[in-house]
Amino acid sequence: MPKRPEDLPDFRTPPLNEVVLGVQFKQPTGYQQILAGDVWKLFKSEYPQVLDQPPLPPTFETFGRTSVTGQFQLVPAPLHTRFWFLRPDGDELIQFQQDRLLHNWRKVGDGDNLYPRFESIAPCFRNELDTLQKYLTSLAPQTLDINQTEISYINQFKLGKSKASDWLRFITIDPSDTEDFSVAFREIIFGETGKAQGRLVCEALSSIYPDGEIGIQITLTARGAPEGTDIDSALNFIAIGRAIIVRRFASLTTDFAHEQWGRLK
Repeated sequence: MPKRPEDLPDFRTPPLNEVVLGVQFKQPTGYQQILAGDVWKLFKSEYPQVLDQPPLPPTFETFGRTSVTGQFQLVPAPLHTRFWFLRPDGDELIQFQQDRLLHNWRKVGDGDNLYPRFESIAPCFRNELDTLQKYLTSLAPQTLDINQTEISYINQFKLGKSKASDWLRFITIDPSDTEDFSVAFREIIFGETGKAQGRLVCEALSSIYPDGEIGIQITLTARGAPEGTDIDSALNFIAIGRAIIVRRFASLTTDFAHEQWGRLK
């Protein structure tokens, strides 16, 4: 298990609701949707439940004069179902489709399940990528050709009698005075050579809990192309993205918020 970097901010009870690690890759040679059942068998012992979901379209972070961020289809292609493979308690799941593999951890039930930390989830995701790659190699001589990686941290918390500005440094509006609010901004992630490699996207919005209380959801996503197309390169980008997210989350939130979440360093 990798060791947590000593210089990263840390909280005793962070307001994490969900964490997602994912890769996007070129559709493997020889794969057809009829083989999705074989892919499920690779993970069925730990993820015995299956749900169908709409497919995720290809997403790329691009830069330069034709820079766009978003989703586009290069050529017409048949739509493939996205599958959720879930653990019995539903707190972790694998998402799979012909060009994606993602691993989610999330709060479930009354929300008292503890986040197992990145240092625990990352090796699990590594094993899942290795398992999938080994299976795909049985279809044709190939490895995963990874073109984008991502990691997202989704945080949720109630305001109670406080204001949004008590928690977030970049918000001055009080959600109780408005019907709702939404703020988003992007920052470029530069690689070791100084070249633009990806983006950090931050989105904050007001939310209403089932009990009627007002809250805030803040999502930070690091997405971009790894230095190489292999699993090691993808996981390296994810680890870098995780560090960027944790540091940015700490800088965007206030001392009051850090006290509520038990900041350790």
